[in-house]
Amino acid sequence: MAETLRTSGKLSIAVAASRVLGLAREVLFAHLFGVGAIADAYQVAFRIPNLLRDLFAEGALSSAFVPTFLAELVGKPKPKSEEDSESESATPEPDREAAYRLGNLTFAGILLVTGLLSVLGIVFAEEVVGLIANDFEGGTLSPDEAAAKLELATLLTRIMMPLLTVISASAVWMGMLNAQKHYSAPAWAPAMFNVTSIVVGAALIFIEPADTTGIIVWSAGTLGAGLVQACVQLPALWRLGYRPIPRLRGLGSHPGIRRILRLMAPAVIGLAAVQINIFVNTRFAASLGDGPIAQLSYSFRIFYLPIGVFSVALATVTTTRVSEDAAKRDFGALAASAGEGVSAVWMLMTASTVGLLALAEPVVRVLYFSFSATEATATAVVLQAYVLGLLPYGLVKILAPVFYGLDKPRVPLAASFSAVAVNIVFNALTYRQLGAPGLALGTALGALANVIVLRLSFRRVVGPLPGVGPSQLGAMVLANALLGALVWGAWFGVETLISALELARLGWFVRVAGLAVVVPSGFFAYVAVLRATKYPGADLLWRLPAKILGRLRRR
Repeated sequence: MAETLRTSGKLSIAVAASRVLGLAREVLFAHLFGVGAIADAYQVAFRIPNLLRDLFAEGALSSAFVPTFLAELVGKPKPKSEEDSESESATPEPDREAAYRLGNLTFAGILLVTGLLSVLGIVFAEEVVGLIANDFEGGTLSPDEAAAKLELATLLTRIMMPLLTVISASAVWMGMLNAQKHYSAPAWAPAMFNVTSIVVGAALIFIEPADTTGIIVWSAGTLGAGLVQACVQLPALWRLGYRPIPRLRGLGSHPGIRRILRLMAPAVIGLAAVQINIFVNTRFAASLGDGPIAQLSYSFRIFYLPIGVFSVALATVTTTRVSEDAAKRDFGALAASAGEGVSAVWMLMTASTVGLLALAEPVVRVLYFSFSATEATATAVVLQAYVLGLLPYGLVKILAPVFYGLDKPRVPLAASFSAVAVNIVFNALTYRQLGAPGLALGTALGALANVIVLRLSFRRVVGPLPGVGPSQLGAMVLANALLGALVWGAWFGVETLISALELARLGWFVRVAGLAVVVPSGFFAYVAVLRATKYPGADLLWRLPAKILGRLRRR
């Protein structure tokens, strides 16, 4: 547990920076384009390459590529000596040349497949947008307004479709670095995407108005940001001896490529439940008029922050370890590695859930300060529905890669089918009555169904999963109760202060100061309870802020 948290903590700094910059990018977008028709059109257009990216690149491809690349990299065991070729095998020697050959074959395949998909997406953009957004019909929009919104979304889709190819190449290079335990460059690469987007958005404030021309420039900047994200990883790979030369010879016959395809086929659905659910939500939300699509997107960005900072960092480390354990068929070590990740996710995600439930509205008001009170409240309610799925999402990111490492991709496939089914049924029954919050709640319930199937399958395939026992669960309930009472009570005091002293004009600054005090205080109170009850990893988490500050001072 300590080693997992320590390595994940280093990654979390980079991931946290990326997520904070991502929030800044989203805040800038909200300030420029609000929650109206232009924002909705962009969100729909961006989701098309984003959905395909998560289906074929950062989702399915990454999960299939990393264990296959590791198998090539580990190589075959060598005899201890030439004199005794029948002696016990030594530790396998890394075969970087073979692994890089597989990497370039995968790179070539990605260019071919995603390039074709991008061309098809550009040609049939209007039909694809119409499918996802139901032509923006059925809501409060007039036929002319719906047609204009569809036309704009189609244009933006054509601009951003090549993003699929760029980010897919980035995912291959990210997997190669992570497999070799070089986590820094791939962890910082998404931050560069956000930095580039922020630069474009900042320029728009001074150059172009927040109209159709502005959103076109922003969309082109999004494509450029993806190119930057991919290229910043190449220097690290170059130092490791890799040269990005796509190779077609052997593409159809290489056993590694065949294994990747075999794993990817079910993994396309198996790891893409989040994006499929977002697609479903978008189609339902498009029939609710202007606003719900943007509200779902803005709240999802906040919801995904703790997943990105904590769960993705933990999953990056855990995936590498469970892939190595699976390659060695060491089920005991595999269960221990997965159990450490599960225990850490419980500790971090339950606190994030309680904190965001209590502080949803102030967080939205602080981040999206240009929103009206009504818009902020509506977005906060959507966020509260989303955060009920934080723990299930975190656990899925730990458990799903286990089955890809074991060549059992049908398990996460079945789990994701259950998630999608739950989400679709719940949304179809409630979206008219519950609106956007109901769509977010359906996503959370789908994630819960996903993790239940994965958890039961883990016991059947691997064995018992070490994790949160009764005593640890009791400590967590106590710590979260204290956390919830503390942050809610403190925030009630902040709002009372704003009202009593008539600080409405300074409300944003007071809320920022309040969050700066309340969030760290709640964190330390939560960790203190877990530390007192000897929850695994709590002591390291308690010391982590001091370590980070110490490193910053030394720099």
